[in-house]
Amino acid sequence: MKRAIGLVIAAILAASGGYATSYYALEVRGGSRIYAVDQPVRKGRVLLFHRYPDGTYMSLAASEVEKVLSLSEPPQQEGLAPGQSMVIGSAVEGPYAAAPPVSPKVPQYDMAMDSGYGYGSYWGGGGYVPPRPPLPPPLVPPSRIGSNGFPILAPPGSPGSAPQPIGPNGFPILSPPAPAAAPRPRSM
Repeated sequence: MKRAIGLVIAAILAASGGYATSYYALEVRGGSRIYAVDQPVRKGRVLLFHRYPDGTYMSLAASEVEKVLSLSEPPQQEGLAPGQSMVIGSAVEGPYAAAPPVSPKVPQYDMAMDSGYGYGSYWGGGGYVPPRPPLPPPLVPPSRIGSNGFPILAPPGSPGSAPQPIGPNGFPILSPPAPAAAPRPRSM
């Protein structure tokens, strides 16, 4: 009986030791790291592991991994946390590009006089100022964001500086439309 209780306690301790959290860092060619929550297992030409922090089951070519390091603590987040945003810069040509000068012209208005009898008179009588025409909208530089949501990095006027038109299926149109076949005129 004592032996059975000892075996049960040993099994519980062994199982709890298996749940001790350990982390692994896979150093990939190029100097980047991928973190895993379990020991990577080699199956043929790939390494299989659960990625840290979301636990996604992944495979990676074993030839791409330089070494696997064991970590005792969870790795620190190097990038942005979920829900964080980062301001990359302005949507103009570069960080030091000046905005185009905007100088709205204010029109000059003349005062017209009316004596109330239908004749224009500058000698006296009531006066009115005609209503101002609406001001033109301010000049806004064109957007430097493409149809896919990424910034357009090509300088204006060069290939790739204009966003691709979007077709009816929601994908960019990469080539010009095919020429339409026209019927031949009848020969008599």
